Amino acid sequence: MKEVNGDYGTWALVAGAAEGIGEGFCNVLAAKGFNIILVDFNALAMGELASKIRQEHHVETMQIHLDLASAEAAMDCMKAVTTADCRLMVYVAAYSRVCRFTELDQSDLDGFLSINTRTLLHLLHGFSQRLISQGKTGGILLVSSLAGLIGPRGVASYAATKAFSIRLTEALYDELKDSGIDITVCCMGTVSTPTYWKSKPSFEKMKPPVMQPADAARYALSKLGSVPICIPGFTNRLQYFVLMNLIPRRLASRLVNNAMKKMYGRKT
Repeated sequence: MKEVNGDYGTWALVAGAAEGIGEGFCNVLAAKGFNIILVDFNALAMGELASKIRQEHHVETMQIHLDLASAEAAMDCMKAVTTADCRLMVYVAAYSRVCRFTELDQSDLDGFLSINTRTLLHLLHGFSQRLISQGKTGGILLVSSLAGLIGPRGVASYAATKAFSIRLTEALYDELKDSGIDITVCCMGTVSTPTYWKSKPSFEKMKPPVMQPADAARYALSKLGSVPICIPGFTNRLQYFVLMNLIPRRLASRLVNNAMKKMYGRKT
């Protein structure tokens, strides 16, 4: 990762900042000296986190309280980006739900499309356009999931929208680098977040490795600009290598689906 006051400037925007992985990114970036633009729907948690990082790391913060599913979300974020001359963006926000595809309702489908794809795409477009038009360098880190690399049952829409950000980053990695903009997508495995524990996973003999948000964020930031796709956690990287390179795709899919059945039972 580039240094503060270098190619990424002094401000970072974190979309989906209030808790979990977003909170981990805020803490790690603030420790590196970045001022933080926090974007989240949870105003209380966001305010508490902003106060904490100001006190602990002596950085500045801006808070944007909004629903990232709204049609104006990207525009509202870009206003703050312009005001702060922000040149580093981390998009963590995601809509997720563990259940069978046919049990989703219309609001669920809209959540997957708006938060995981539409707002992300508009914000990425506006952010990179601004940097290019002003001749400035910058960095973009998108947070995806291993589910986007091999789609498991029970999270079909989530996996599909996470695959979108992976393919998007692969396509833009060289294209944006021509203009001095780094982009990387981080495919997270299991991370200890409120959203993950609220899904109520069940563990039998085998428990997946659960990373801490700050550790996952630290690894992802270390890879920004050096590779288009990164996977935090040695065990996650090893499992992915085995699934994608050493066994047939059909068998890999069956193993992943069986693991989801054991973890979530009838929900999937």
